[in-house]
Amino acid sequence: MRYVAIIFFISLWRVADGQTCQGGLGDPIVNISFGRGAGLGPPLARGITNLQYVNDPCPSDGQYTLASYTSGCHRNTWITVPHDHTGDNSGYFMLINASVTPSEFYVQTINGLCGKTSYQFAAWMMNVGFIKIQIRPNVTFQIEKTDGTILQSYNTGDIPLGNDWKPYAFYFSTPPGVSSVVIRMINNAPGGAGNDLALDDITFRAAGPLVTTTVAGYNTNAVSICEGSVPVLHLTSALENNCYASVAYQWQASVDSGASWKDIAGANRPTYDLLLGGPGLRALSTSPGLPGKYQYRMTVAESDNAGIRYCSVASDPVTVRIVPLPRPSVTISSSAYGCVGQPQLFVATPVDGGPGPIYQWKLNGVNAGAGTGDPGYTLSSPVSSDVVSCAMISNATCAVNRVVMSNSLSVPVLPVPATGVDMTASADHVCQDSLVLFTGAPSNGGSNPSFGWLVNGIVVDTSRPVFATRQLRDGDVVGLSMKGSLVCSPWVRAPETVAMTVWETPTISVVSDTVIGVGASVVLDPIYTGPIISYLWSPATGLSDAGVADPIVKPDTTTRYLLEVATAKGCRAWAGVKVGVYYDLKMPGAFTPNGDGLNDIFRIPPVVPVKIRRLIVFNRSGAMLFSTGNVGEGWDGGAGGVAQPGGAYVWVVEFENPVTHRVEQRKGVVILVR
Repeated sequence: MRYVAIIFFISLWRVADGQTCQGGLGDPIVNISFGRGAGLGPPLARGITNLQYVNDPCPSDGQYTLASYTSGCHRNTWITVPHDHTGDNSGYFMLINASVTPSEFYVQTINGLCGKTSYQFAAWMMNVGFIKIQIRPNVTFQIEKTDGTILQSYNTGDIPLGNDWKPYAFYFSTPPGVSSVVIRMINNAPGGAGNDLALDDITFRAAGPLVTTTVAGYNTNAVSICEGSVPVLHLTSALENNCYASVAYQWQASVDSGASWKDIAGANRPTYDLLLGGPGLRALSTSPGLPGKYQYRMTVAESDNAGIRYCSVASDPVTVRIVPLPRPSVTISSSAYGCVGQPQLFVATPVDGGPGPIYQWKLNGVNAGAGTGDPGYTLSSPVSSDVVSCAMISNATCAVNRVVMSNSLSVPVLPVPATGVDMTASADHVCQDSLVLFTGAPSNGGSNPSFGWLVNGIVVDTSRPVFATRQLRDGDVVGLSMKGSLVCSPWVRAPETVAMTVWETPTISVVSDTVIGVGASVVLDPIYTGPIISYLWSPATGLSDAGVADPIVKPDTTTRYLLEVATAKGCRAWAGVKVGVYYDLKMPGAFTPNGDGLNDIFRIPPVVPVKIRRLIVFNRSGAMLFSTGNVGEGWDGGAGGVAQPGGAYVWVVEFENPVTHRVEQRKGVVILVR
């Protein structure tokens, strides 16, 4: 967890009364942030808490953990805490499920304090309960000497519900000679249903008078100065509500945005003349006076504590930004050549032009219109003798020479070659989905011309001189444009276009394959679309008429019929349907599994169009030797890898009659011949 400076507003903080040295604050002498990292944090050092540490984001009564996130605890009776109080998603906070009985849940000794000094104690807390009837956390903070003498105590009162971190702070003073104190946090409420809280960022800071600083001649404490323009700045400090018997002053400087501060040697009066490039900078940098950001502040302490960092309070910083002197310049560029009759673009690239430079373009030394903020200039009809340049007016802060001239450019202007392209099509009257090839023939296109094929004026292909497509519709117009690879070649259009006539292609949607019984017939009745004028079924065997749309078919054996339809324009479509003929199931009476490829398997005959539930083979003793539900499988005369002896075997088959669609059963005997 990172430390975030806290600005204490009376409206935000609950502050114990009775102290007078409360105007200003020093750097934290202690900042107990509980760290940061992935997952849950480690337990606190032994002796700090009487609670039991658990590696669990939802501790139970009398337990705690260090977490960066918690949600859904105890059946959603706790709120979601997505991060620590600074907003750091990886920052830990102490998550506490208080003990059932009131107790001291946090005790720590703080060292390094100064005697006879006022301090502020602060901490951030949150009630993690969600339900109104839950017990509210109630905490007493107690500051003691190491011998147990109480220096100050402060009670939070009941910490209200709400998913926001709340700061609590109070002030205390150390007696002379006391440099260590004990912070004790006491849980006043009973545990059980509620009294659950999160604790974060415990800090101790020296307290004293409010210290303010001003810069002579400026109405702000953020000063920007051009490099070398001001030799000295006069800094002044003032104290409000001074509570020190004797004040020790010390000016400090920082070059890392206040992350660290260094004393300026000899700067121990309420005022300080900051020599830019003098000791105020030499205390910080080996290159005094260089451009950059510098900060200054006044720290004050009791004279007895002079020079001790954590015994002083500090002002808000004065920020001095020394702006480097810009050195404006501008460079213009364009393409390597221009083309006759084609516009030529020039572009200015500024250096230190500021946020809004003005560009005054010049053609042959004469202003080309008024200056604008546009870094681009287009010469509409260039010639080879034209000379283009640009004057830039910089508005960069601290710029001295604001007007600078660019380089001059004279771009050769080349002639435009005469090019052309023609196109041909493999056909312009086609059926739907027919492949059409369009071919481009460039004239003076160079070695690698570019093509743009257009359908109804829209570019659909740029890859090659031949455009192949099956996606054209009736009335589409196909055109071609080309850009040669010779220098300055323009895009040109083919003088011809191809207007397509695309005839409708018929479609056929046939019924599913079907099965009929021996001697039965069926009407073949596909669904058609399109202007069909002819029908042709093949083979003609078993058909009532091979030239009609819906013939009656009565084949002797299973047959696949193919239908071809055509329109008056010659557009055709094809579809097929299989008509199966079912003869009553007859199983083979014998088989010879001798490996000669003939009758080696006892199975359903392949010509019989049935679906079986199961085929089972038994021996004379009733033992099942084979079973399958696959019509394509059969018995090879073995069982368990052992060839069975020749003889009679009983078979049972259950199948679906393809005509009646009922399940039937057949039984019989098959002879295995060895």
